[in-house]
Amino acid sequence: MKKVFPLYSVSWLSLLVILLSACDQRTLLPAHVDLTAASDQATQIHLCCTATPLVTSTASLAPNSSQIFLSRGNSQRTGVYNLEAIRHQPEVKWQTKVSETWLMPPMLAGGILYTGSGDGVLYALNAETGQQIWSADGFGQLESTGAIAGDAIITAGFSNLVQALNRHTGDVLWSFNTSYFVQGSPLIVDDRVYLATDHVVYSLDLHSGELMWQTGTGNEGAFMGPPAFDNGVIYATGGRLLLALEADTGNEIWRVEKDQMFLGLAVANEMIYVGNWDHHLYAFHQSTGEERWNFQAEGEFWSAPAANAEVVYTGNNDAVYALNAQTGELIWTYKTGGRAVSEPLLTEGVLYISDSAHEFPRGARHLYALDAVTGEEFWVFETVSTFLPAPALGEGVIYITSTGEVLALQ
Repeated sequence: MKKVFPLYSVSWLSLLVILLSACDQRTLLPAHVDLTAASDQATQIHLCCTATPLVTSTASLAPNSSQIFLSRGNSQRTGVYNLEAIRHQPEVKWQTKVSETWLMPPMLAGGILYTGSGDGVLYALNAETGQQIWSADGFGQLESTGAIAGDAIITAGFSNLVQALNRHTGDVLWSFNTSYFVQGSPLIVDDRVYLATDHVVYSLDLHSGELMWQTGTGNEGAFMGPPAFDNGVIYATGGRLLLALEADTGNEIWRVEKDQMFLGLAVANEMIYVGNWDHHLYAFHQSTGEERWNFQAEGEFWSAPAANAEVVYTGNNDAVYALNAQTGELIWTYKTGGRAVSEPLLTEGVLYISDSAHEFPRGARHLYALDAVTGEEFWVFETVSTFLPAPALGEGVIYITSTGEVLALQ
């Protein structure tokens, strides 16, 4: 089974595959397009990528903000929610097997739970019962689940295929092909869809999939997490680059370059909080890219942090850290029983985090509920799997995915 450098499930083998794939895929670009070294200006490019409307549908693609559902809860990717928390030891409400491979962090919208799989299938389940409603394949490998706008879910994967599907039926609304595979979840802002690959950031029309702009980010094969948006600006990583781009045009506003690769990010408090392969979590000023502080620990900060007005929550190999959002000063630390902490999710003073966001040999995997103020443990839920990424939160329900299975906890 091929496993390639996901936002939620990463291995050293995955890094090698990505680097080799990126070298092969560079031939897809016309010879006149310059995607050279990271020190050059991010290059805005307009290639012959086309969108193909495939199905006439009455599905709504004109959402207001309440009709948009994104990975990490919002366009800033803060991981902060306003949902009922579970402080007691949960029990399994239902458990459904849908696949033989690993499943990505689920998404919940309007009573339907969605999850993407390692073999490129997107599943839609009844959130109340766990019964499968539909599935759609052809994505090669999914390392995220998608983004939802109105009646549509936008999904993209390693086959370079981006599709808008009717989220109730799975029918295809439009299709677009990128030049490079997509790892991180799409971003939807108003009538635009944004996608970050390891060489290009794309902006598509939400209604048709038509290409609006695309900006090259260099020729470095690298991890690309979900892009974020705030106040007219797209924030994305490009290997050793952290980029701020105009959302309307794709023009570069500023960039930061480090010696090693940037990882998951979140935008809050006029800061960009982002992990790096160099074992640091950085805070950069949102408007200028100026570094404000950094925090060092053992291991890479793969997973995107969660952030509210006072605290940034982040994790690396086997520990969760709460940091002062303005200074980076350590507030508390919690040691997990695993080796790869997932993206934290925060709601009603409870921090949820798992300890197996990479794929490992089959064994015990854990979901933790911690007091966000003190780091004290409310409860731990254990399952047996090779993989346990970040959950999805509902009102008094938590949905988790593992190797082929989806569970609802209450």
